[in-house]
Amino acid sequence: QESDRQARPWLREFCGELAAMDDAEDRGHLHGYYNPGAKLTRLQQIVKQREVDVAEAKACRPARDVEAAAHAFVKEHGGPLDLAKCLEAAEASPWRLALAAEFKRASPSKGDINVDLNAAEQALEYTKVGASVLSVLTEPKWFKGTLEDLRDVRLTTQRWAAEASARRPACLRKDFVIDEYQVLEAVAHGADTALLMVSILPQSRLRALIACCRQWGMEPLVEVVSSRELKVALDAGARVLGVNNRNLHTFELDKGRTAQLAKELNAEFGREFGAGKDTKLLALSGLATADDVEECRAISCSGVLIGEALMRAPDPGAAILELMGSAGPADGGQAAPVLPVAPGAVLVKVCGVVAADDARCAVSAGANLIGVIFAKSKRQASVDQASAVVEVVRRFGERTDLVRCSHRLPAEPAAAGFVERCAALRAACKRTPLVVGVFMDQPLEEVVQKSQEAGCDAVQLHGAEDLAFVKELRSKLPDRWVFKVVHLPPRGEGDANGAEASERLRARLAEYAAVCDALLLDTAVKGSVSGGTGAAFDWEVARRAQDAWGVPVIVAGGLTDANVAELVGGVSPFGVDVASGVEVAPGQKDPEKTAGYVRNAKRARTAASAA
Repeated sequence: QESDRQARPWLREFCGELAAMDDAEDRGHLHGYYNPGAKLTRLQQIVKQREVDVAEAKACRPARDVEAAAHAFVKEHGGPLDLAKCLEAAEASPWRLALAAEFKRASPSKGDINVDLNAAEQALEYTKVGASVLSVLTEPKWFKGTLEDLRDVRLTTQRWAAEASARRPACLRKDFVIDEYQVLEAVAHGADTALLMVSILPQSRLRALIACCRQWGMEPLVEVVSSRELKVALDAGARVLGVNNRNLHTFELDKGRTAQLAKELNAEFGREFGAGKDTKLLALSGLATADDVEECRAISCSGVLIGEALMRAPDPGAAILELMGSAGPADGGQAAPVLPVAPGAVLVKVCGVVAADDARCAVSAGANLIGVIFAKSKRQASVDQASAVVEVVRRFGERTDLVRCSHRLPAEPAAAGFVERCAALRAACKRTPLVVGVFMDQPLEEVVQKSQEAGCDAVQLHGAEDLAFVKELRSKLPDRWVFKVVHLPPRGEGDANGAEASERLRARLAEYAAVCDALLLDTAVKGSVSGGTGAAFDWEVARRAQDAWGVPVIVAGGLTDANVAELVGGVSPFGVDVASGVEVAPGQKDPEKTAGYVRNAKRARTAASAA
């Protein structure tokens, strides 16, 4: 509008440029430009809604009032931090890059993530362990965020930093910014920077919004997802670039996108980036493990943005330290070992899943392993049902193929490598849940065929399969993870703790540890050895296996949402497994019990941490 152009020199500067740019040049990089009749993508739907939201906000509160509020906030609490300087400081730390820790209650691709979390409290946890940037989603409909979240995060972390004599992290307004009004809102609520997405902005809009941000002392984070968008961002003068590994039009994840565009940034555009350079590059979305972060270090990223992994973590501080590979930005350290099990590191398996909706509920709650039973059982699944479960789990984990077991057993397997294989399993299903096909005393050909047809990532042997069977299975399915169940008598029956029984168990675990990737202890009830009996064994046996013998074990049998925290808190098993304990009927899971079981297992304070 003419009054705005007269009041803002930066806007006048771009008016002539806008007029000189034809529509194809201005908007040709936008999805669907050359196919205007195409169905709107989810991203385009979100942007349409934000256009409505901004118009309604302007009608309720004129821009001049928001601008006055922005000036007032800056006067009282200080102006925005320099994002580039925040990244430079992180580059000089032992982490060698910045952590942009994100707060988002939900997302279009994953639905609700953790809707009850308090933004300021979560951000403070991020801050205390060294996050350099706090990304706060403020979009209300799909991400369930608010501008008040942003303000609360800024004020809480600034207060803590002042008391601790520490540098506060920069606050990022992460939203679908399409209008200068949203930049004013961001400043008025404490933002130090704002996300500008090339995928939703014409070139003229992008340049105007970059200029608007800089007028307020903010260096924006400019997001790109393709080579063409990278060129648009560079032509617009972007200095801090973020590569989104997820295409928000399709929601497909490509974790190699950051590396590819980093290569093009240097080779094709001649732009140096990283420590000591004017251009900074961040990797956005889909990062969940320490290996992901290390890959970003290797290509000279100045930062990584991590959200869902931290929002689901029962201990976000511990999760950050494990992801970043050190005890803190100022100290050295290593990722958590397999044993003793660290808080929140327990693997959680939900078994006997028949319905795809039950699988979706379990993985959304945070389950690492989903078991489908092919053995004769009240919870037996057909190959078609198992395939539907696999499809749901893969979609949730944003993958289209197996999560392959990359290690190969030596010619003469030994139990010495079992802990390392457990570590590899934990790392694999931290990135994405795995589907485990459960078999019991079935022909090898059937195990191989059904596992392959359904697309299971792992095979669990629940019967009397011997070492020769396991070795032959591994030769037939070399890329599958292999679990073996060892049965114990119910609590109060037999003498599982006697010296003779204990020694037999130790020898058996050692034998299977030499050829398997995980071992489960489950309760054997007379007349029913297929599991899902609801009976528990003496958990002290699991404690002895881990503490005295050094064998990580997954505990099954008799677990429920009500007692799993007691097990994790008292014994700290490598993993827990439930079937009947969260059901309303055999093969039919109770959503509330399933979510409660996963939550209680993940949030329980382990025996190791209590000590």
